[in-house]
Amino acid sequence: MRDNLARKLAWPMQEVATVVGVSGRGLRLRSSSGEFEARRAASCLLEPALGDEVLVAHHERGSHALAVLERDDATAARLSVEGDLEIAAASGRLSVSGRDGVDVVTPGEATIAAGSARLQAGRADAVVGVLSLLGDSLTAKVDRVKTVAQSVETVAERLVQRLDRAYRFIARSEVVRAEYLEFEARAAFHVKAETTLVNSGGLTKIDGSQIHLG
Repeated sequence: MRDNLARKLAWPMQEVATVVGVSGRGLRLRSSSGEFEARRAASCLLEPALGDEVLVAHHERGSHALAVLERDDATAARLSVEGDLEIAAASGRLSVSGRDGVDVVTPGEATIAAGSARLQAGRADAVVGVLSLLGDSLTAKVDRVKTVAQSVETVAERLVQRLDRAYRFIARSEVVRAEYLEFEARAAFHVKAETTLVNSGGLTKIDGSQIHLG
């Protein structure tokens, strides 16, 4: 059939055809000249789908679908190329928007490199197997933070907390080891336990205007 088509056509030429079969970048097309095989041109980023009307170029080396002219609105559009793809704006900004959402999916690595980055969302959910954060400074301003974790380890050179109220509920035990430990309470300091032990290798001093024991 290809030879019959070649005899009918004056090379090179273009015509409109309908996609009746898709196999990778290979296409089966039907036009007024008959059915024939073609390949998607490198410049045709929109993948042709069954039923699409495409512009075809015939030449001595074969036939190529140059562009998708018409398609059913219900058919999802897919842009694809073979090999690496780079989308660049030589000047100005590049925007990606979607009314119902935007998905970035890759089985490999996703990298964002920017002079500054900002995330704004009504809600954000992150599920991460391993997270490493490296930075010079971190500032967070939130109304409420809730953390549920199996294990938390914090290593810092200096830690400062400024709180209006603090509540700690520890089910089993708490251990604090320090070279120097100081507690200061402006109004009252209350220690209540079934057993209280105070041990010191040197001086133990209790000083107060009134001291009640027992």
